[in-house]
Amino acid sequence: MTAGPEAIRAARGEWRRSQIVDAATTLLSSQGYHQMSVNELAQEAGISVGTVYQYVKNKEDILLLVMRDILEAYRHDVPRAMEGFDDPLDRLSSGFGAYCRVVDSRRAGTVLAYRESSTLAKDALGEMKSLEEETTGLLATCLRECVEAGILHEHDSDTLAWDLTILAHMWALKHWHFGSRMSIDEYARLQFAVVVSAIIHPEVSTRYEYLARPLHRLR
Repeated sequence: MTAGPEAIRAARGEWRRSQIVDAATTLLSSQGYHQMSVNELAQEAGISVGTVYQYVKNKEDILLLVMRDILEAYRHDVPRAMEGFDDPLDRLSSGFGAYCRVVDSRRAGTVLAYRESSTLAKDALGEMKSLEEETTGLLATCLRECVEAGILHEHDSDTLAWDLTILAHMWALKHWHFGSRMSIDEYARLQFAVVVSAIIHPEVSTRYEYLARPLHRLR
């Protein structure tokens, strides 16, 4: 009986949060954390100040909303993209591609997270780190499975997983350069191939040529 109204309220809440996140990303990117006011945020979002405070307690919570939006998207999209693949290298490729597409859909927020994360309190920063480690851990697990399956040479899977996340973030950090040359899917394939081609076992390289050969023709 209450499922319908509850679903409507939940959808409305998500819509409001999206409004706040979009407005905050715009203002934080142009003004910075310390210059942005809640009044300006409400005006940019087209809602009242009171409505903003239904979703946040203070200004730090606004920045947290922006960062959580990105990290929760990783948490949802990456494992979903990895489902259904028996081969660990295919699974890793699909997960990395999903990670890159989240970055593409939230480029301004990704740059903002690099710029403003130091303003977060210790507890909030710890929460963000935990969320990021959760998703990066999925990539590290795939890398270890690739080693166990004899696909990739032995390597530090934890370090390489974080390298992959940085390569994904670089799409946002250097989009002014890459965005005019290739699509996000081309970028993901290129970066993945560069990494994999360096550590793949020669005896299986032909089998994975579709993943390990970098693109040579880019727009």
